[in-house]
Amino acid sequence: MSETGASKPVITTDTLTANIENKLKDCGKWEQFTANLGACQTDYDRITLLTSTPEVNDMIIPQFFRQEKSIEEAEKLRTAGNQHFKSAHYDKALGCYSQAIQYAPPASAENDNSSVLALCFGNRSAAFFYLKQFHLCLIDIENALEAGFPVSLMHKLLDRKGKCCLFMKRKHEAIAAFEQAKETLQNAAGVQDKGKQDMAFLMDQFIKKCRSLPEEKSEDEAVEFVHTPLPTLTASSHQIPCAADFLTLQNHETRGRGLYAKRDIKVGEVLIIEKPYASVVLSDRTLTHCHHCCVRCFVPLPCEKCVDVVFCSRQCRQAAVESYHSTECQLMSCFHGGDVRLGHLAYKMVAKAGYDYLMSQRDALEYPPQKDPGQFGLDEKGVYDSENYATMYHLVGHSDKHTVKCIFSRAVKAIFLLRCLEQTSFFPALDDRPDSAEKRRVDACYIGSHILRHLQMLPCNAHEVSELGINWEEPSASPTLEIGSAIYPVLSLINHSCDPSVVRHSYADVCVVRAIRSIPAGEEIYDNYGALHPVMDYAARQKHLKKQYFFDCACEACVKNWPLYIDIPRDSVNFYCENCRGRVPVPAIANANSLDTMACLDCGKKQNIRGHILKVGSLERSFQEALHKVIFSLDVEGDALQHLVHFLRVVDKYVHRPFSSHNDCQEAIKLCYAYKGNAYPRTKRSGNRLP
Repeated sequence: MSETGASKPVITTDTLTANIENKLKDCGKWEQFTANLGACQTDYDRITLLTSTPEVNDMIIPQFFRQEKSIEEAEKLRTAGNQHFKSAHYDKALGCYSQAIQYAPPASAENDNSSVLALCFGNRSAAFFYLKQFHLCLIDIENALEAGFPVSLMHKLLDRKGKCCLFMKRKHEAIAAFEQAKETLQNAAGVQDKGKQDMAFLMDQFIKKCRSLPEEKSEDEAVEFVHTPLPTLTASSHQIPCAADFLTLQNHETRGRGLYAKRDIKVGEVLIIEKPYASVVLSDRTLTHCHHCCVRCFVPLPCEKCVDVVFCSRQCRQAAVESYHSTECQLMSCFHGGDVRLGHLAYKMVAKAGYDYLMSQRDALEYPPQKDPGQFGLDEKGVYDSENYATMYHLVGHSDKHTVKCIFSRAVKAIFLLRCLEQTSFFPALDDRPDSAEKRRVDACYIGSHILRHLQMLPCNAHEVSELGINWEEPSASPTLEIGSAIYPVLSLINHSCDPSVVRHSYADVCVVRAIRSIPAGEEIYDNYGALHPVMDYAARQKHLKKQYFFDCACEACVKNWPLYIDIPRDSVNFYCENCRGRVPVPAIANANSLDTMACLDCGKKQNIRGHILKVGSLERSFQEALHKVIFSLDVEGDALQHLVHFLRVVDKYVHRPFSSHNDCQEAIKLCYAYKGNAYPRTKRSGNRLP
């Protein structure tokens, strides 16, 4: 692998694929090569073919540049931050200090660079302080101390800590910080005795003020909103630990595996809380969101070796390094410059599994003991575990439905990623045995086959990690933003409907699945694959699903050709027939006497539905009020969500879909749940906890 320090890679994997194709055509080998590729039955055979074809193999040489840690760059950025700070441009200063932290080398046995990094943390804590983000200021003060903040400046840092604690009503911590600050004054550099006395006097005044304060509960202000606490499952399934115990895994003759309800499920119930097997943040989010858990970072911590990623905490940084980051740290620019997209996720999945595991489980993965495909991915105890590589390995990849050219493109990308992996410590070192090189070649092709398998599987199975971009001026227009991609083995079991029964929301990279309509016992759980009937017509939905997921949708909305939301009739409502669950139409303006003898359009039975109308109608006012609170004010802290959920449960019981109020209610409920998950204000609202 070559390395340059001047520019980004000039070739993406798509361009590389096109260049290889042109070379094969120029030498007259393209047709025979594609015929051979089309005849391959396994991903191992495909990788072996490409790596044994010189015109292909010799061209796949990843090129990357790596921006190293740099004291000079860190000091340059810190100086720029100081200039903004002096001008009271604290937001701009904050950005410069965060960039400086990325470039500042950590201290080591060879080089004591601790003061540079520590000073950057200290400067950023000052910016947070003047922005009145005291909780974040305290975090960076601890970061500065951990990084070895200079003793000669320690009094400033501890004085700032005391003031933060005072503002947050943490009086005892404030007193302790001011006392420590006084003790360190003797080491203050460049301060005359008179200056030290003046500072000590001011600190004493703050201590007196702290002691005069009443004992109050301290305030850990939510400076920025990330997400509310994760909900919990009432009871977990033994078969699927991250799912509720009222779900079961079944295999359908035509739809394949799916999740089914063992009992009636109510609107708003939590069905699944799943941590992904692996996740990646998008390339344009690498410095704003945690590389390990995808949460937005307000006090970003750098990787200690590269400048390309950030972490939200030391815990996430340590988990990443111990699991996979050591095999990608030097390659981040290669992934971004090569535009590998989901390839980074495929790479991460293999890196996390590790060489030893993949080699030891080769036979078990290729020839699973379960003969029934519906049981693939279950361990020896019959458990479908999201953390088990085998559960993810057996997700459907549709390799038999891809064109040879598509497989060729993905195989080139897989080898590109394999070449990257070979630059790390993933593979064991070669030894002196005569067959060592050949064994390495075979092992590499096998590992490459896993990457290729995932590249074919991910477009149909990967899910986005999302964040609500809150627009306080128009909450209903708040966009759902993609911040990353992840593979959730359990979520991937949920089949599609254009009228889904569940909705997904991200809490960091954890996905929470809730019921968005009532689900009767025995019914399959349905997600949506980007084709919702209220906003996409039948033809467009079918085209989208066929192109990406290779199936023709036969959900109720498609079979009955439900109208778009704007075309749903408002002049009548179809209630459920008490006899056949068919449609009993009721005009918006109906004769009161006629309600006793309304006829079902399907079975013809006449019936009195006055009671049903009254039950739905009695909730109309509270529904409209709750809808208004959420759509126009994003008021989800009160009882609005409770009223919306209750209304939808009643409507599901009595009213046929499509029904415009049902859609309105669903969208408002989705917005409430989105607010509880990953959320970040794009506009400010005074007086709200979101700045």
